[in-house]
Amino acid sequence: MLSQRKEMKTNGLLSTAASIAATAMVIRTIANDFFPAEITNYFSMRLRGLSHRFSSQLTIVIDEFRGHVVNQVFEAADAYLGTKTATPSIQRVKVGKTDKDNNLSLSMDRGGTLVDVYENVEMKWKLVCSQVPSHNHGDVNSSQRSEVRHYELSFHKRNKDLVIDSYLPYILERAKLMREENKSIKLHTVVYGRWDDDEVIFKHPMTFNSLAMDWELKRAVMEDLEMFTNGEEYYKRVGKAWKRGYLLYGPPGTGKSSLIAAMANHLKYDIYDLDLTDVRNNSDLRFLLLSISSRSILVVEDIDCSIELENRESEEAEAHSNQGDNQITLSGLLNVIDGLWSCCGEERIIIFTTNHKKRLEPALVRPGRMDMHVHMSYCNASVFKQLAFNYFGIRDHGVFEQIEKLLEEVNVSPAEVAGELLKKNSNSNAEAAFQGLLKFLHEKKEKGEEETVNIPSSVQFSTISINQSSRGRGRGRRGRGRFRHSGR
Repeated sequence: MLSQRKEMKTNGLLSTAASIAATAMVIRTIANDFFPAEITNYFSMRLRGLSHRFSSQLTIVIDEFRGHVVNQVFEAADAYLGTKTATPSIQRVKVGKTDKDNNLSLSMDRGGTLVDVYENVEMKWKLVCSQVPSHNHGDVNSSQRSEVRHYELSFHKRNKDLVIDSYLPYILERAKLMREENKSIKLHTVVYGRWDDDEVIFKHPMTFNSLAMDWELKRAVMEDLEMFTNGEEYYKRVGKAWKRGYLLYGPPGTGKSSLIAAMANHLKYDIYDLDLTDVRNNSDLRFLLLSISSRSILVVEDIDCSIELENRESEEAEAHSNQGDNQITLSGLLNVIDGLWSCCGEERIIIFTTNHKKRLEPALVRPGRMDMHVHMSYCNASVFKQLAFNYFGIRDHGVFEQIEKLLEEVNVSPAEVAGELLKKNSNSNAEAAFQGLLKFLHEKKEKGEEETVNIPSSVQFSTISINQSSRGRGRGRRGRGRFRHSGR
C-alpha cells in the first residue's frame, strides 16, 4: 500500500515537471513571437543571474588576449591541459608542431571539456570559441584572427582561494617547465649592428656525456653551472647581478667551442655569438647587451684577436684612431659585462675564449668578470678514452696503454686525435684506427725531437720550461686541463 502511494506521488511529480516544461516552452514561443528580442534577452539574462546566485559553482573566464598582448594564463592553461588529454572526458584533441618545438604539442579542441583534479578538488575546464566578423576579406589569415577563444574554469565556490592562490600558480609553473623541456635552442648573430631577426635553430649534438674533456675538469664545470642556475636567491642576498663569466683558454683544437655547445644544450640557453668587429662603438655594444634575453649565453670567441682594445690609460687620447670605424674601448666592454648595464637581465652567462690568455688585459679577466678560468689543454688519457667510446663504443683495448703513454710525451690536441679516429669510423675498423693513431703519435714525437735538437739553447730552455710547466710533477707527465675557480 505504501509503495503504491510513493509511486503515485512520483508520477504526480513527473507529470507536474512535464507540465511546467511544456508551459515554459509555450511561453518562450509566445514571447519570441510577440515580444522584441531585446526584452526576451533582458529577461533571459535576469533569469540566468538569478540561477547563478543560488548556484554553488563559480566560473573563471580566461581570455586568450589582454588587449593586444597574449594572456600568459591562457597560454599556460593551454600547455598544461595538453598533458591531460588522456582523460575520459576528452573526445577530440588537436596536435601540432613547429620548427621551434622538439616534441609534438597536444591541446583541447574547441568546445572540449576536461575535468582535472587538484588536491582532491574537481576543476572543470571548457574551451569556448566564437567567430567574429572579419573586416579584411583579402587577408588569408583573417579567419584565424577572427576566432576568439577563452577557457572557462568552473569549481565550487568554497575553493576559490585554492584556485587563485595555488592551482593557477601551479599551472603557470608547470607550463614554464614544459616550455623549457620542449624549447629549441636558438643561435643569434649580429647583422648591421643588431641581432639577426631570423631565428637559427641550434642543432649542435654535443652534450657533456659525449664531450671529450678531462673528467675532473668537466665535473667542476658542471657543478659550477648547477650552483649558478640554482643561485637566484644567493645573488639577491649578496647584491650581485645574476650572471657568471667563464674564460676558456688553451691551444687551438682543444674543445672550447664544443664545451660552449655542451653548456648550451645542458642549460637550454640560447646562444648570442658576438663578433666585436661587427660593433661600431660602446653605445651599440650596450644596445646589443640590452637586447639579449635572460637565460642565455653571450659568447665572444678569440677575444684577443677580434679587435685591439685600448687600455684605460691610452683609450681617451687615442679613441678617435682606434681601428677606423670601430670605436669600442676597454672601459666600454668592462661596463657591459660588469657595470650597471650588466644588471639588465637575469641568469646570463658570458664566455670569452682565447688561445693566448697572457695577451688579455688583466682587468678583463679578473674575478667578478670572468669568474671561472678553464684551461683546455692537450689530449690526455681521459680525453682519448671518451673519443674512443664516441667513435667506436669501446672503453678498453689492448693498444690503449701504448697510446696513453705517447699522449704523455706528445702535445696533440683532441681535434687531431679525433681526426685520426674519424678516418676509420666504423666498429669493424677500430683496430685500424687505433694503429693509425699510434703511427701518427710516433711520427709527431719523432718530429718534435728533431725540432728540439735544432733550436738554439736559449730558446730550447724556454721550450723545455714551457713543456714542463704544462705537464704534471714527476716523470714529465703533462697535467690535465686546469681551472682557476673564484667564488660566485
